[in-house]
Amino acid sequence: MKLLAILLAVLTAAAVSACGTDDGSPAAGGGSNDDIAPPTTQFAIEDFTAVGFKVADEYDVTGLTSAESVAFGFWRPGGSAAKEFEIRFYPSNEIAVADGTSFADEVTGEDAILDEEESSWAEGIRDRRYFFAGPVGSHGSGSVQAKYGGYVIAGNAILLCEGQDPGQSQDLCEDLIEAAQDARG
Repeated sequence: MKLLAILLAVLTAAAVSACGTDDGSPAAGGGSNDDIAPPTTQFAIEDFTAVGFKVADEYDVTGLTSAESVAFGFWRPGGSAAKEFEIRFYPSNEIAVADGTSFADEVTGEDAILDEEESSWAEGIRDRRYFFAGPVGSHGSGSVQAKYGGYVIAGNAILLCEGQDPGQSQDLCEDLIEAAQDARG
C-alpha cells in the first residue's frame, strides 16, 4: 500500500511538471516556447514562407478574437513528407496568450471540438480534422480525429501543428519556428 502511494505521488508530480511551464505561460495542448522565440518576437507569414511554408488557404478571422490573420498550409521539414499547419497571427504575444489560447485548446488534442455547430470558431474546421472511414462493407460513418495534437505560442503567433499528440505536434512546431528564426538571421 505504501509503495502504491509513493508511485501515485511520483506519477502526479511528473504529470504536473509536464503540463506547466516555469514562467506561467500556457502549456495546455502546446504552450509557449520562450526559449525559441521570445514573447517580443513579431512574426509575419513571410517569415514562414521564406523557409518553404506553402500557404494553401487564408481564413476569415471574423469571430477569432483579436486575430489579425490565419494561414493554413504545409511545410516539408528536412525534405520529409509534407506536414500541415495553421498559423494564427495576433498583435502581440500578450494578446495571443490572452485571446488565442482557448481557441487553440478547443481544436487540438484528443478532446478537440471538430463539429462546425459546436466550435467557437468554425472557419477552416474541415482542415483541422482527419476522417477515417468505417470498416469495408459496413454502413458505419467512420470517425473523426484532430489533425493537430497540440500547438505552440511563439511571439505573436500561435502554431497548430500536425501530430498524433501534443509532444509530436510541439516538436514539429519548434522545427518550423527555429527555421523561421534562423532565416531571420
